[in-house]
Amino acid sequence: MRARQCPSASSRPSATDLEVLRTSNDDAAKLASLKFLGHWVGDIHQPLHVSFADDRGGNHIRASGPCVNSLHAVWDACIIEKKLRDDLQTVARDLLDGLPQGDRAAWVAVPVEGWANESFQVTRRKSLQYCVRAGAKCVYDQGRETFVPGEQEKVVKVDAAYLELHVSFVRDRLKRAGIRLAHLLNTTLGR
Repeated sequence: MRARQCPSASSRPSATDLEVLRTSNDDAAKLASLKFLGHWVGDIHQPLHVSFADDRGGNHIRASGPCVNSLHAVWDACIIEKKLRDDLQTVARDLLDGLPQGDRAAWVAVPVEGWANESFQVTRRKSLQYCVRAGAKCVYDQGRETFVPGEQEKVVKVDAAYLELHVSFVRDRLKRAGIRLAHLLNTTLGR
């Protein structure tokens, strides 16, 4: 498997950013560190940020239908825009409404590397149409193990059924990211 980490993330959040949040009196520096950590946690929970390097995480795979762009953009924004509400505060409340405490505890117990592995497992699902299982490998199409620029593009049909099928994965990844970011911040800030 050709897994990669997102280019904006290492396997751990920056100790420097955590230290800035813990100790700095510089509000601008704290805001920058907070933004980085939020971005990092979001990236590692977006399945195509933890995927294949040669196609830039689905950026070289076209999407057709209501989400015309790349498969990466489908998972970055389109599923959220098409299937969740536009009001982000309402979306956040809906995601956390009725979330069992046991889920929260289980999610924060997972080591950071596990967050990336969860995302990678989503990319390997047949329904995503990102890769095709060939034995133990995950390849683009039968007989095409890597993406080579200039080859015929792979196109994934993203229709209403695709969006409906995958919105539950997006909700789950958003929930886990939010709970884990909150825990990271609470731990860092001593709350």
